[in-house]
Amino acid sequence: MFSHESLPLIAIFIIMLLCVLAAFLHPVHAFFSWLRRRRERSNARIADEVDSR
Repeated sequence: MFSHESLPLIAIFIIMLLCVLAAFLHPVHAFFSWLRRRRERSNARIADEVDSR
């Protein structure tokens, strides 16, 4: 009786799952890229101090 509704429900479920995955991964990726940039800046600052001696 409701078999014609299964494909749209599966499609909506997959789309929602991808949205939840993106909502979770975006802040994680932003945090790790911020850490990497911070570490690279710190390493560049240390290298500048060593070169100036």
